Amino acid sequence: METPYAALVKEWQAGRFRPVYYFVGEDASARNEAATALKAAVKPDGFNLADFSGDLAGGAAAVISEAMTLPVFADRRLVVVESPKLPAEARSALAAYLQSPNPSTTLVLFSEERKLDPRDSLLKAAAAAGAVVLFKPLREEEAVARLQAEARRAGKTISPDAAEALVAEAGTDWAILKQELEKAALFAAQAPAIGPEHVAACLGYQKSVDPFALPRLVQSRQLKAALAHLQRLFQEGKPDDQAFRALNQIGSAVQKQLRAKRMLRAGRSESEVFSALRLHSYWDRDYLPFLKRISEARLRRDLGACLEAEVSLKSRSWLSAPQEIERLVVDLCSR
Repeated sequence: METPYAALVKEWQAGRFRPVYYFVGEDASARNEAATALKAAVKPDGFNLADFSGDLAGGAAAVISEAMTLPVFADRRLVVVESPKLPAEARSALAAYLQSPNPSTTLVLFSEERKLDPRDSLLKAAAAAGAVVLFKPLREEEAVARLQAEARRAGKTISPDAAEALVAEAGTDWAILKQELEKAALFAAQAPAIGPEHVAACLGYQKSVDPFALPRLVQSRQLKAALAHLQRLFQEGKPDDQAFRALNQIGSAVQKQLRAKRMLRAGRSESEVFSALRLHSYWDRDYLPFLKRISEARLRRDLGACLEAEVSLKSRSWLSAPQEIERLVVDLCSR
């Protein structure tokens, strides 16, 4: 059902375009970048481009009308619907249109859903008529690698330490990282490579919530920072969805600590633990020293608390998921 974005870029470069593209995922900057790349490939003028954004309630008819319109003195028309939250009626109407889409129009639809739901009729219709692309948030190591690749394309290099520092400070949102990389490159104009000092000198971003920071904060039992991070998460998306995602991350983090503790007790070396658990030399440099201060009994108790929270939320629908996750974090980080 999912099509790799890189494969679509090759099609666009060859001048081949599908009737619909459904851009799904939490990475809003990646969705926007893909739409920009598609516009650059199609090159529509003002008569053959229609952009829809904001609340689409009652607007599906207008989108379909634009999509059914023939291009004006051109081969193709481009219609982009940037509203990531489509009402049920709009989704049904668009799915019906995609049963027999206008072949001379390319329709782009955005969705901020984290996963591809096979029960989604619009998703099925888009996959059958065109392509579905899932844009997941960059992981820290992916963000570092992408920074290095982007620097090379710009004729510069960025040291691993500088790239890691930039991700550590700015998060993994690619739009922010790319902007900060461009500024760092200006600071390092006469230097052979972009170093940490150039990154430190130019950071001026509006930081977004790093989706991978919560496990690190819980692993190091930083109560105040973890609660503040949760509040930002709840504000950025649907609170219940964010809460269940946070619960999964917290449980996995504690389980990984327990596994590491048992490996060390069994005589495994620190390098073996790092390799087996895929720990990072920079992000997890304090992982094992901190772990030595926590007993295995405490970790078993903490994992049990995570499981109890999951059972409670799944069996008691009246509970507030965000409140329960906050209560769990207080429990884990206060002892």
